[in-house]
Amino acid sequence: MSPRPYRMEKRQASRDETRQRILEAARHLLSTESSPDLSMDAVARRADVSRLTIYYQFGSRAGLLEALYDYLATRGHMQRMAEVFQEANVPKALGKMIETFVGFWSTDTTVMRRLRAIGVIDPEIGEGIHARDSRRPHIAREVLKRGRANGGKRSNARDSDVAAVLGMLTSFETYDALARAGHDKDKIVATLTRLARSIANPH
Repeated sequence: MSPRPYRMEKRQASRDETRQRILEAARHLLSTESSPDLSMDAVARRADVSRLTIYYQFGSRAGLLEALYDYLATRGHMQRMAEVFQEANVPKALGKMIETFVGFWSTDTTVMRRLRAIGVIDPEIGEGIHARDSRRPHIAREVLKRGRANGGKRSNARDSDVAAVLGMLTSFETYDALARAGHDKDKIVATLTRLARSIANPH
């Protein structure tokens, strides 16, 4: 290997390490601080980098937040959502959808709770959360379409209503309410799966 590619690889590895440290600093601020501060200054101090380094890595505060959402999704194994779309059986797909979201919410519960609280008063954070929350009903609609494709009798209008309810059942707020009430992750998955299947396939 020539010296130049080697130096480029080392620089890339250094950039990746710095990016990871910044994202972990943001997550740590949300998970441990009694009054979490997601300002660029606070994140820079925690990561032991300059504000300029954060801008270099992420472009803007909005870019940092987008990367933080993705980082939390990776930590929460949201890549497992691919299994939902690969599952042809609708009840099983709904079960996997619920398992995936409950697993996500339970990975960094305090971070999610505080991030959402900040989002109520910070439009930039709130917008990113809202954009991601809107994906849940969309995922549910895609799952329900298979029921019609396989001979189900639901209408498009009913699918939309059911998907909205499924989006609510898989929300952080629903998970958090059940977790605060003392239910563990497995119990929450079982309860929500039973409700989701009942709503999707009433008798």
